[in-house]
Amino acid sequence: MDMAIISGIFLGSAGIVALLILLMTFDKDYLKKLAIMAAVMFVSPLLITLVGNSLAWFDLQLIEIITLRQGALSILIAAAYGVIAGVILNYIKIEIATLWRNRVKLEK
Repeated sequence: MDMAIISGIFLGSAGIVALLILLMTFDKDYLKKLAIMAAVMFVSPLLITLVGNSLAWFDLQLIEIITLRQGALSILIAAAYGVIAGVILNYIKIEIATLWRNRVKLEK
């Protein structure tokens, strides 16, 4: 199967995860926990690749994983991309709602 199609599927699923997180309502503390989990999800496949390359278990390049062109490790990176985008969008949504509420209070 063409790698561009696979990468597109991974990015599509990451977009769905981001939209699902955007539609949910979280407080800022939980968003912070989600951001930390997303960072761990992003870094762990990269560490697996570095360790695997240094111990000669397999031959992968980091750029193949980051650009979603390498199997199972790319699935974790795509999920991390989705969670990171969802957290950022949800945080922006919370800030806009807070600014709107404060503006309405000042007008009264």
